[in-house]
Amino acid sequence: MPAFLMQLVNSIKAVWARMSVMQRVMVMGGFVLIGSAAIGLSVWASRPDLKVLYSNLSAEDASVVIKSLQADKVMYQLTDNGKTILVPKEVVYDERIKIAGEGGLVGQGIGFEIFDKVKVGQTDFVQKINYTRALQGELSRTISEFPNVESARVHLVIPHRSLFVEERQSPSASVVLKLKRPNLKPDQKEINAILNMMLMAVEGLDKTHVSISDNGGKVLYQPESDSLAGASSTQMEHRQQVQRNLERRIEEMLQPMFGPGRVIAKVNVDMDFSQRTIRRELFDPEKTAVRSEQRSEETQQGRSNLEGGSPDANFRGDGIAGSVSQQNGSRETRTTNYEINKEEQQIVSNVGDLKRMTVAVLIDGTYEKTNGAWTFVPRKADDLERVRQLVTNAVGLDKARGDALEVSSAPFTDSEPPKDPNFAEMLADYAERLGKPLLNALLAFLFLMLVVRPVVLALIRPKVEAGEMIEGLEGLPAAEEQLALYEALEEASKADDEIAADEEDDELVFKDIEALKSHIFTLSDNHMEQVVMLVRGWMKNDETATA
Repeated sequence: MPAFLMQLVNSIKAVWARMSVMQRVMVMGGFVLIGSAAIGLSVWASRPDLKVLYSNLSAEDASVVIKSLQADKVMYQLTDNGKTILVPKEVVYDERIKIAGEGGLVGQGIGFEIFDKVKVGQTDFVQKINYTRALQGELSRTISEFPNVESARVHLVIPHRSLFVEERQSPSASVVLKLKRPNLKPDQKEINAILNMMLMAVEGLDKTHVSISDNGGKVLYQPESDSLAGASSTQMEHRQQVQRNLERRIEEMLQPMFGPGRVIAKVNVDMDFSQRTIRRELFDPEKTAVRSEQRSEETQQGRSNLEGGSPDANFRGDGIAGSVSQQNGSRETRTTNYEINKEEQQIVSNVGDLKRMTVAVLIDGTYEKTNGAWTFVPRKADDLERVRQLVTNAVGLDKARGDALEVSSAPFTDSEPPKDPNFAEMLADYAERLGKPLLNALLAFLFLMLVVRPVVLALIRPKVEAGEMIEGLEGLPAAEEQLALYEALEEASKADDEIAADEEDDELVFKDIEALKSHIFTLSDNHMEQVVMLVRGWMKNDETATA
């Protein structure tokens, strides 16, 4: 063995021999801790980087994927209650292509793959049942692809076909959705898309025989009831669409302020669907123009002879014989045609004019912890007043029209109070992000303090040869044994002084002195030369002080 290794081993043995039992236990515990941390760090560091292979899987698809990974001997990890599968990032795309090629992912339920293996001897009734099951499964898979839908279940009732028209019955369908955000209503576009898809996928299905609801019991779409018979379907749909648009506008505006699912808005509108046509003709006599003008003049001149007699039979003609009258006359005629300014108006009122609107907004309050329990605290009046102003401007409320608005704060039954911060979760989060660098630093620190430091101290500690003497206390070797011996002798000297000063504690001090003397004798037996040098140093100091 090389000399430096022998020296290192001997130094370690010497350090180990000088250690007490407690120090040895601490050193052994430190080595065990360092070893365990090193093993844990190596396992952690050697763990591969995992990426998502598939997420939001049904139980059937997850089982198929796991069997494929086990067959390929690929390490995997399940998260999100078994809905997400993580694999090493090196094999993500290979496994996706392989599983897709095998046709492993088929979605929830049973689809038309039920007919891939047809059993011989199946009756027509069994075939119809299998067809209904397959159609329900395919519709459920398709509906589950919508953004806000986590899963769906479809129930179809397809009646038996009859040769008689009078006996034919329409099929019906019921759809139950599990939403990703239960507290929020899905977009009406998605509901309409689901409805249209159902109508096109099921032969003979009418929208009056379709019902759509969520797993929380909320009806998202239902057929029109008899109470709506007075109004046409188009008018009612238009009215409901206006109400939904206003409700969505209010909720989208207030949810960033109070949080998702903590605001409920309901709007009721009264609309006038009657159509009116008004025709008006307006004349302005002040604004006229000459359209045409006709003018004629007539003048008459001449004499009149009255000798012709009179047509009266009793007239005797007295006084008119030979009389003559002079006649002159003129006449003027004028005709003027004026163009009168005329304005014609035809006013057609819109169908579905808004007559009156009422709005109700319900807001969840806050929660404060009192005596270890969460209590509900309503929203402040200033907050409610600000909400009133925002809603009034957002939907265009008009008091002259008779519009009304009500804003209230009340606890929601399905809302959860804030949870207390979990120290374990916070610690796990910090460990996940900072674990590796902190663990590396801790291991390096422990290695330096428990391994490197004792070895370095043992190597650099000065050694005193036998018989080496230096004057005074400065000549003492710098070994730890000499320091312990010096301190023990000093304690013994102090104990002697205390004995002279306090005679009441003689018995207790005597025990301390005996223990110190025993310790000094043990050290002097093991290090005789160092004791001799220490005593000589004291003697030299006494001689110097006397001189």
